[in-house]
Amino acid sequence: MCCVSAMAWPAEPRAGLDLGSRTVKLCVAGPEGIMQSRLLDAVPFVLSARQNGSLSPAALNLDPAWPLAFTGYGRSALLGAVGISEIRAHFRGALLQTGLKDFTLVELGGQDSKVIQVEGGRVMDFVTNDRCAAGTGRYLENMASLLGVKLNELAGASDEPVEINNTCATFGETEILARLVEGVPLACIMAGVNLSVARRVAQMVRRYRPKLLVFCGGVARNRAVVELCRRVLDCDVLVPPEPQLNGALGCCLEDISV
Repeated sequence: MCCVSAMAWPAEPRAGLDLGSRTVKLCVAGPEGIMQSRLLDAVPFVLSARQNGSLSPAALNLDPAWPLAFTGYGRSALLGAVGISEIRAHFRGALLQTGLKDFTLVELGGQDSKVIQVEGGRVMDFVTNDRCAAGTGRYLENMASLLGVKLNELAGASDEPVEINNTCATFGETEILARLVEGVPLACIMAGVNLSVARRVAQMVRRYRPKLLVFCGGVARNRAVVELCRRVLDCDVLVPPEPQLNGALGCCLEDISV
């Protein structure tokens, strides 16, 4: 398993790319921290970067002197970049952002999820799920669209949640419609959507009985989900300064010169 005694910002600028199913995260880091970052829609990026069955980093307009490490979907396809595992990238990013060595890391992205158990600065165990979008950003996007609200409005709803059991990105719509027909207030339905995601997180991490949960990924920007995770798990939940860039930042910490 991965082991890192300490994490520090790179002595020279390095670039990291995390290619997610919905968003591409780019980060450039140097000795004083993050120098630049970008969030790009995945499909337009791939269409602009593809080149003879591979992806060209030229589409990113980066300084060619910056070493580039890459993780995420199709990580072996980026020309001139070193691919590393998502577990390693997110583990290293979380170590740097939190300064902690003991925590349970949850990363909820657009369509996948992962849990990493970290003890003493080591990855002790991990679980990934890239085959089901239940409880991910895609689910929250679908529910917000169905309810006719913006994501930031959904992210503010945590009071008096109605019971929502299905966190499937597709079939959850049926249950939401049933609650609307029943006359349940919209705010309670939105809170119920967020609670269903928090309960999904609780199911994912229950084997580890976390004392501290580090929450990364785009879903970590949903304030209500974070607060409801605290209630459901009865533990501290920490969102690092750049939760969505965590994997890309971890790539910046990879020394690809050795």
